[in-house]
Amino acid sequence: MLNINDNLIINLTDQNNSTQILPNLPTISSQANWQSLFLSQYSHPPYKTPEHVLSHHVIAIAQNQFHLEVRKDGKFQQQLVNEGIIQITPAKITQSLAWTSQGKFLLLSLDPKFIEQATCEITNRRLEFIPQFSITDPIILHIALALQADIITGSNTGKLFGESAATMLATHLVKAYAIEKPIIKAYQDGLAKNKLHIVLDYIDTHLEQDIKLSDLAKLIEVNQYYFCTLFKQSTGLAPHKYLIQQRIKRAKTLLQNTKLSIAEIALQCGFTDQSHLHKHFKRLEGITPSSIRQYSKNLQNPS
Repeated sequence: MLNINDNLIINLTDQNNSTQILPNLPTISSQANWQSLFLSQYSHPPYKTPEHVLSHHVIAIAQNQFHLEVRKDGKFQQQLVNEGIIQITPAKITQSLAWTSQGKFLLLSLDPKFIEQATCEITNRRLEFIPQFSITDPIILHIALALQADIITGSNTGKLFGESAATMLATHLVKAYAIEKPIIKAYQDGLAKNKLHIVLDYIDTHLEQDIKLSDLAKLIEVNQYYFCTLFKQSTGLAPHKYLIQQRIKRAKTLLQNTKLSIAEIALQCGFTDQSHLHKHFKRLEGITPSSIRQYSKNLQNPS
């Protein structure tokens, strides 16, 4: 492994820094939506990067077919990558890449400190990952496409969704690609009733805020990975899906029983704006917020 002090250090979450190896700007990016994870999509013409090291662990997912040359940690490989092929580059190893035709790819950058914090209860040693040149991994692909869809559709599911996805991704990477594999406890019964009550009460009280997974896990003093697993066992829903469900439930009540504007209701229920509320309300209820308000008015004032 090369001394990183002698190399170009690239942080893909910093646009000014990332252009040193990817001159073209990404077609989409997560910006500051998720603190622990950064997603960017590129459609980049043929290019050869300078040798560099990455500040974050980076997962690259091909979204078209192109010829790629990779030199990673002293190993060289040439390949024709197809859509869905994945590379994993751990932080602080030296690499360079070259592609000879238009390359379309997703990049997921994970903060090494976050991975260590999120998986600390299942790992006892300092984490080291094995670089992967060309793999298929349905779990990584599913998480990456869900994150991409959240950005493209403007769903804005917030920090809880981003942290949950990052935690699941971190745990999977540790289980599948760490040099030393962890032993993960299996739980079947979900959260204890008193702990579940604490979490649900907190969510209900803070619906208007951008709730973080780390805050919920700290409430009952468990690791973020175990929190996600136990919460879903208890409620049947992932934390971010439960949060959206409860926000819609409150919005429905306010639409039916108050004269607040739809924009005001959206903010009181934790949505970024009226359009954000409309998108999720229509998806879960099958009708728009304005339609349910009009329906309620008709019931209260029949002609």
